Amino acid sequence: MRLYFLGIGGIAMGSVAIACHRLGYTVSGCDSGVYPPMSEMLASCGIDYANTYSADHIIGFAPDYVVVGNAISRGNPALEAALDGNMPLLSMPELLRWRFMLRAQRLVVTGTHGKTTTTSMLAWILQQCGLPTGYLIGGSVPQLGESCKPAPESGFFVLEGDEYDTAFFDKRSKFLHSMPHVLIITSIEYDHADIFPNYESILAAFGNVTKLVPSSGLVLICGDDPGAALVSRQSLAPVQQYGLSAHCDWQASIIESTTDGTQFHIRRTGTSVGNFRIQLHGEHNVRNATAAIAAASALGLEAHRIAGALETFAPPKRRFELLCTWNGAVVVDDFAHHPTAIGTTIQAARTRFPSRRIIACFEPRSNTSVRAIFQRELTDALASADIAIICPLYRGDRYAPEERLDRERIQRDLLDRGIECHCIPESSNWGDNAFALLRSLVSDQDVLLLLSNGNIGGLRQRILRAATSETQTPQHQEQSSRTEQEAAQG
Repeated sequence: MRLYFLGIGGIAMGSVAIACHRLGYTVSGCDSGVYPPMSEMLASCGIDYANTYSADHIIGFAPDYVVVGNAISRGNPALEAALDGNMPLLSMPELLRWRFMLRAQRLVVTGTHGKTTTTSMLAWILQQCGLPTGYLIGGSVPQLGESCKPAPESGFFVLEGDEYDTAFFDKRSKFLHSMPHVLIITSIEYDHADIFPNYESILAAFGNVTKLVPSSGLVLICGDDPGAALVSRQSLAPVQQYGLSAHCDWQASIIESTTDGTQFHIRRTGTSVGNFRIQLHGEHNVRNATAAIAAASALGLEAHRIAGALETFAPPKRRFELLCTWNGAVVVDDFAHHPTAIGTTIQAARTRFPSRRIIACFEPRSNTSVRAIFQRELTDALASADIAIICPLYRGDRYAPEERLDRERIQRDLLDRGIECHCIPESSNWGDNAFALLRSLVSDQDVLLLLSNGNIGGLRQRILRAATSETQTPQHQEQSSRTEQEAAQG
């Protein structure tokens, strides 16, 4: 069978394309520019693709099915050629359901925050404990090798269940195709303002996926999150709560947090389950780990085996990823773009690096963060840093001036609170200006957080190049080497 992926450069789409290639399908696709690491991953598999949306390319390939990414809309030249050519269209969630998940027991991780980390943890635990496991994770997880792996016959499939829409012809949330046996809900907050008009519409989507869990299944919700608790009332399956609160069925309590990670204890309905350790920091990651522990326990795995696997877990890329040491400062890359995620990342930095100055460099890039929806919340989140740098809005001209996030207002509000704040002027090369400003601000023992769900003006690459260049002092080179070793170890 010949499969053509429209939008093959995305992490999820590209990973599924590679998994299909390994299953024996003939695979191709196109995108508006495919970049590392996905370009390198596709090339290593020998998958031919077009680096532009090409009508000629898709016609020449003559696919049996066209897998359409949710970023593709009418007017796309390749899509128009597929429609004119009467080529059958599939959404990526449909392909996953029928080819990857149908005969497996499905464990689906959903929520506004923590999906990628929790999904990765759970897949790692099951795999390390010897269970036949497949998965799809919406991020790069070097420890697992690939972001997508088919489930063996009668095995388990762990899915990062996305609430975003499916395709231009199917506006339902992707996770409504998943038919979970075990459902995890980490949190529910307002996000994705481009497709959800209000908080109630997001609650409705999560409520619908909760209804899909059979009565023989299990719904695990974060008992510390009001939204998750609210939608769980719609479940006809058993519901168990996890979290740090005393009322949770799976209650975690932090024993110790060190530079190497976090140790915590879990009690289930008052009975001790055991001590666990993760190479991550922050209460949010303890909650993520507790969810994974509860789900793995539901499959019959013993606590000591789960603990052994969890202790060796290394987080996905861009989830508090230690990039390097630059100008004596530790540089951390994180996907955080929602106010809650920004706040918890800064708090995790204070736990991991106590007594150090925290510099938060934030790029408003998502469809929600570039708008004024979280004006106050973003200010409050950035106020927990010592210095805040706010980058230009990504394609802010999509919205009227009164609808856009007001960076200058955030700057004024932070300065009034005594927090140093800088706004990077808008320009085609604003990344160069941000790099110059950071170079003048960052010093020994600082922690620099790069917070964005995108490229953040190329700062990541610029800083990495500078950190490994000959201009670094021997002391800084030694510090950079140590930090990179820490990152490799998780």
